[in-house]
Amino acid sequence: IFYAYGISADLITDCSGAGLIRVESLDRIEKIENYDKLDITELATKLLVRYVATGSLWKMGEMFQLSVELYDTKDKKVVWSDRWQENWDNLPTIKMHLSDGLLKALDTKPKVEQKVDTTNPEAYEFYLKAKHKYEKRENMEDTNMTRGLLNKAIELDNNLLVAKRLLGITYKSEGDFERARCIYEDALLQSEKLNYKRDTSALLASLGTLYHNLGESNKSLSYLNRALAIRKELGLNEAAEAMKVSMGLVYWDLGNYDQAIDLMESAHNYFTELGDIDFMDLTNNLGGLYNGKGLFQKAFDNYKISLKIRQDKGEVEGIAYPLMGLGLLSFQKKDF
Repeated sequence: IFYAYGISADLITDCSGAGLIRVESLDRIEKIENYDKLDITELATKLLVRYVATGSLWKMGEMFQLSVELYDTKDKKVVWSDRWQENWDNLPTIKMHLSDGLLKALDTKPKVEQKVDTTNPEAYEFYLKAKHKYEKRENMEDTNMTRGLLNKAIELDNNLLVAKRLLGITYKSEGDFERARCIYEDALLQSEKLNYKRDTSALLASLGTLYHNLGESNKSLSYLNRALAIRKELGLNEAAEAMKVSMGLVYWDLGNYDQAIDLMESAHNYFTELGDIDFMDLTNNLGGLYNGKGLFQKAFDNYKISLKIRQDKGEVEGIAYPLMGLGLLSFQKKDF
């Protein structure tokens, strides 16, 4: 299962970076109850998408067999399908074949030239196992197992930067910022030396959010701005707009509401046009920023929009934040 999970996650990343295409996240897909048993049209409706890609992957000895098809729910037909067989040694290239085929069927070209993360199939397998284990982790033991798998992958291929970044994430998420920083910075130097620009932008972004957590706002903005510049250069519009959100949060902490609002509004407008329901929920952040600027009606309107989005998505805990914002606004108006 980790083969399919890891390749699917990477495939989503590749396709979402190809242009003005909204590709639903794996997390969002898995939150839909019995998504794998739903009719394709019903699934597309729930995900707010037109196309649905489905496929199968089997491993038999030293061979992989793959099949995939892309279904257009509007025209009600399969617009692309393929079936092929790969040798175990070609495991790292599977994702590239899939993304190339899907994007060609959608008449879209990737903004960034595709590269294979590693030519070592064993290293890639350890990475896929680690990624799946970490995403499905339930306790610290799972995290430790993830790190063991990642370290094995890195031992086999020291240039597998996606594995190094994930290793840093495992430490950052539990508050070991110093160890995460060392991993990120070493990997960043390596990515710059190799001229892996997409990896470089991801590592710069990781360091930017890390320094934000440490309260070092100037360092944070320096790294985030560098990441933003690379993403713009590569034409990774979606990733660039997401970076603006991270930068907006830093400016918010600095009390620079105007700059934070400009960045958040830019990202919100972009993702609203794209139809990305998760990033459209930036209305909660905008509610807080407008409130800080004294724009109380705009704050109220955005909190109400955010509340409806989160209620519609069934986010039991997530609705707490717009509710708190609305409560604070009522308190400020003395509407006890």
